[in-house]
Parts: sequence; structure tokens; C-alpha cells
Amino acid sequence: MIAVIVVLPTNASADEGNGILRHAYKPYTVETTKWMRARVDNFSVAPQKRLVCVEAFNVSTNVKAHLGCLWVDLASFNSTGMWAAEFDVPTTMLASGTYNVVYTYQAASGMWNRIKSINLEMQDGMYTR
Repeated sequence: MIAVIVVLPTNASADEGNGILRHAYKPYTVETTKWMRARVDNFSVAPQKRLVCVEAFNVSTNVKAHLGCLWVDLASFNSTGMWAAEFDVPTTMLASGTYNVVYTYQAASGMWNRIKSINLEMQDGMYTR
């Protein structure tokens, strides 16, 4: 398991922003820690090193909280290397409420792309404190 840390973006490898990184399952709250857990898969035939960031949006107020960023370095899809990463993000700093938790990754162009499901559908996490 990988813990999320805040880092500053640097260059990343080529990406078209077309769902290279995808959620393997809907992000969920870990019962014992109350942190949000997600698994991100590389669906590209090429290895990918991407900056993944996580933000929580309060459903009632739409106020955004930045939960952290993490460099994810993945082998090509279905290769013998590590082509998926599971990690937790801290949620303890969130105020009481219900949150839509959004995962994004940065393309080489600098554009941010929302991480969607394997079928390229919205698959954000939900967190209630």
C-alpha cells in the first residue's frame, strides 16, 4: 500500500488524455482508518509515470479540499510489471459532511484528466464524515 504525499509536478511521459489511467473499482472508505482507498490501472500499452491528485468536494457547499498528490509509476497494461497501484488518501482533515472524491492525473501537456472507470464512466468516491 502507498501513502499519498504532496509533491510539485514535473514532466511526465506522453499521454493523449483518453483514459490511460482508470479506476479498477469505485474508491471506498476503509473502515479501520476512515481513509479513501482507490486502485488505478494503466490501460496503455506503454509504461506511464503520472502525477495523480485527489480532491474532495462537499456535496452541500461544493467547497473543495485538496487531499494530496502522488507520483504513480506503472508498467504497460497486463505486463509482468506493476501496471496497477492501490493507495489510500487521508480524509481526517475534512469537516463533517458528505463529499464527492475526485481523482485526476496530469498529462504530458499539463492538462488534468479525471480518472474514470474501466468503461470510461464517472466513478468518483463518496465520503461521509
